[in-house]
Amino acid sequence: MSDKLDWMNKHLVLLQYPTVKEAVEKENYPASTDQLELAEHFPDSEDFLLELERQHEYKDACCFLAYNMHKRAAVWWAYLCVVDLLKELKKKPAKKRDIEDIGKPKPFNIPDWAKDKPVVPPADVKKNLAEFDEFVKKAWSDHDARMAKIDPEVRKIAEQGIEIFMNEFRKVHGKDLFELVAESGRKIIRDQGNEFVVNVENSPITKATDEVKAQIEKSRQETIKTVKAALPKVDIKAKKKMKLDALNSTYSYIVSPDEDNANNCLTIGNKGPDMPEGLLALCAFWSFGDLAPKGKNVVKTPAGLMANGINSLLLMLSLAEGGERKLPERYENYYKIGYDVAIGKSNWSKSVEDHIAPHDEVAEIKYYSETEKKVEKDLINRFKG
Repeated sequence: MSDKLDWMNKHLVLLQYPTVKEAVEKENYPASTDQLELAEHFPDSEDFLLELERQHEYKDACCFLAYNMHKRAAVWWAYLCVVDLLKELKKKPAKKRDIEDIGKPKPFNIPDWAKDKPVVPPADVKKNLAEFDEFVKKAWSDHDARMAKIDPEVRKIAEQGIEIFMNEFRKVHGKDLFELVAESGRKIIRDQGNEFVVNVENSPITKATDEVKAQIEKSRQETIKTVKAALPKVDIKAKKKMKLDALNSTYSYIVSPDEDNANNCLTIGNKGPDMPEGLLALCAFWSFGDLAPKGKNVVKTPAGLMANGINSLLLMLSLAEGGERKLPERYENYYKIGYDVAIGKSNWSKSVEDHIAPHDEVAEIKYYSETEKKVEKDLINRFKG
């Protein structure tokens, strides 16, 4: 059994607490009501995690891993997740955003298929006029039939009122209302098939629209100037160096979790806690267990602080712009990375032996220099000799 460790790959050997209850009590695992009910059926940590996986609740599964995995292994997992995102962004970087684009109207492009004018069959004007005249004739017939049913005295009063209105209408328009409506209907039918040319460019609506657009653009430019003046200038080189330093310090801590490396993680992490690399370094520091390294007294890290940091980090990674994966896919991927760490399949021993840090392929400067590799190789050869 000692030289056959395949059995380890079937069990989550790096979980810290055997049961969900212990994770809640000792690490402040923030289980929801539904999760506590689920834990009643699956009290064992491993069974609980696998049930979350079976239900495809990868975000919740990652949360449980963060609160239950051994601290050093959890930092290794978080580190690998950051490296995984960097690899993803290297293949498909996020689109750069310019302050000049704030509030800028997006061009409206009409698809080619919508540019073609609809094919309308030619109208049969003669037929349509005949149908319209028949419709008008029937409408008057129906009107007369309805009027005949009205009391003669009432009808007489109504007809007198209508006649007074029509006389006034004729004085203005030369025709009564019914004649004008009928004539308008016939004109519409005669005009069927004719193209109407509208001078859109010189229309009042177009001019008013252009004036409003100009006012909005002027206001937008003034806002952009204010924003630019208020925002601090970003030192790109310093930012890149901070990210690399954070990755290097975290990896150093994973390989050797001592006071010096923990203190370095704190110092560097505080420079960029709003970036994945900076938050990762802080998570490494919180995993150390002492908030005052090199101090006279041990200040014990509060339970759940590191796990909460890792959860925040995973959310930050999942929401990062660029790459090919969306949030659900990233959480599923990060869970798989964490699972491999929890079963002992993924660890840092090989990277230490090979002198290749996982972030070397995405960072601009390698963690292990060629000189360091050569010196250690010479020492090993001398020792063997």
